[in-house]
Amino acid sequence: MNASSRPSVSPAVIAAIIESAPDRVRRRLDRSPDAAGEWKWIFVDEAWSITAGNETVTLSGQHLTSVDQLSCSCLLTPNCFHIAACLTSLEVALLEDHPQEVEPEETQDFVEEAAEPTGTELSDEQKKAVAGYEIAITRILEAGVANAGVFLQSQLLRAIHQCRAAGLHRIAASGVRILTGVTGFRKRAPEQDSQQLALDLAEALEALHHLQASQPVADFWIGTARRAQFPVNPRKLQGVLAEPVMTRSGYAGASVLFLGGDDQFYTVGEVRPGDEQLARDAYRGGVQMGPLIQPAQKLARSSYLGTELTASREGRLGRGTRVKIVEQGESSWQSPEFEKRFQRPLSDQWNAVFNSGLLPPEARPAGWDLVFLTGTVLGICGPVLLLELSESRTVIELAIENDHPALCFRENLRILSYAPGLALKIVGRLSLQSSLRVFPLALVQEEAADAGDHDDRPRLDLPLEFQGRLFLGFDELQRSHLQQAQSTETVLTQLPAGGEPDQLSVLRRRWIALMIGGLSSQRKTNQSFHATDLSQLKQHGFETAAALLDRYPSIAATAELMIANLFLASAIYLKHCQLERSRALALHYLEAGLGQRL
Repeated sequence: MNASSRPSVSPAVIAAIIESAPDRVRRRLDRSPDAAGEWKWIFVDEAWSITAGNETVTLSGQHLTSVDQLSCSCLLTPNCFHIAACLTSLEVALLEDHPQEVEPEETQDFVEEAAEPTGTELSDEQKKAVAGYEIAITRILEAGVANAGVFLQSQLLRAIHQCRAAGLHRIAASGVRILTGVTGFRKRAPEQDSQQLALDLAEALEALHHLQASQPVADFWIGTARRAQFPVNPRKLQGVLAEPVMTRSGYAGASVLFLGGDDQFYTVGEVRPGDEQLARDAYRGGVQMGPLIQPAQKLARSSYLGTELTASREGRLGRGTRVKIVEQGESSWQSPEFEKRFQRPLSDQWNAVFNSGLLPPEARPAGWDLVFLTGTVLGICGPVLLLELSESRTVIELAIENDHPALCFRENLRILSYAPGLALKIVGRLSLQSSLRVFPLALVQEEAADAGDHDDRPRLDLPLEFQGRLFLGFDELQRSHLQQAQSTETVLTQLPAGGEPDQLSVLRRRWIALMIGGLSSQRKTNQSFHATDLSQLKQHGFETAAALLDRYPSIAATAELMIANLFLASAIYLKHCQLERSRALALHYLEAGLGQRL
């Protein structure tokens, strides 16, 4: 039984157990944060039995919301090391207390769209929850995530619970991601990502700033547990692709993207707590869209006519009973609506993605980061597949965003490297951090205008069930699906041009170091190296970066809570500089037809 199939736990329960545990138990848990990973877990009669040495822990149910669901055979139960170790190894989930209630995506009524975004005055309870959350986040930053033991984690858990109870859903959800990142870092989990954890912390601090700085507060900084639905009229929905969903917070499933007749993207999906098996089940099993329940692999390759449709602001289609859906046969990337997307100039596509990347996540529409490419496979280089774009002859990297071994991305890109010269149409997600990197999601064979009977270029020969379209996360490409391909992989040694070195790396490293080591890491700053870094930033024109960097050595001696402000200011500056730098480099290469080192 793998870890992802284990129960989830409410933040209030795990906080209560940690806070009530004796100091010696907390210290032992800090020394051995992954102790429960070595114990034997068995699910019998709706309860989990965990063999912890000579003791047995029992967890009743698949979501733990009460201390009454916990017991241990030792004398300290429930405030023992065994229960605490088990709980800290589980996913923290913000589930509804009453699962029989309608899910957000299933709401049958929609809210009439307001002419202007609304705002909310925070209640006293919400203001108190915000203050508690800020203290918890600030203490983690002061100590550093490397030193954020179970006591600091319990304070964050308590703050998450208070925010959830007060209806502050956005910062509650960000707190769960932060907690997952902190525990993963301390356990040295292979999937932990320090930069992503820093971004999660910055997102929480930005939301806190807006919640405290102005009244009324824009609704998207507060968040919602249920998506508001609005009437939409896309008329026709053409399936574009299906992709797996596997989140860091323990959810999995499949999402289907549609192109509407109004030229907007819409999504529908089936995502629940669980592991990669849920993703496969949703792809080949069933996803609900209005009254229809069909496999994601069929939805993504079909066309539909719909009436009485509703969708969230992010383009998530509702499941109300008034929705009427009629299937209209297969969808095709050869239709005029898709051809228009593939013929759109690359510079326009890149600009649109980077412009949307500057918006808050809630303001980004479905498909905001997608690009539609036509190009030729060159070969594989390290972890990426190189593609030469037809429009500009620029060489870009096709990379993998989710490298989970249960998904097919890695193997599919490897198989494609057997076919240099293969002409493809690709829909992928543009990376905002790397100017010439795309995460491919789906592809079809590009039919050459000059193809003849004796054309010896590689071609795809996909099974009939694929309908000519390969979804790279789900569909497994076989060597036999390639015609006139080579017998071995084509391995290249030159990557596309990456542009100039990142001159802001000194600030980014200090930003990450502050998160990891806390205030103590700044006391050890070498003044000579610090002066050199400041001088280099100023020489390259980064005066603001130099001013930010110069504040780091002083925060350890500052009495006021300055660390959160400095961390947030650095994050926002780095984010915007990175986006604009990546945009400028990408447009330079796309317009000049560059992209490969000589």
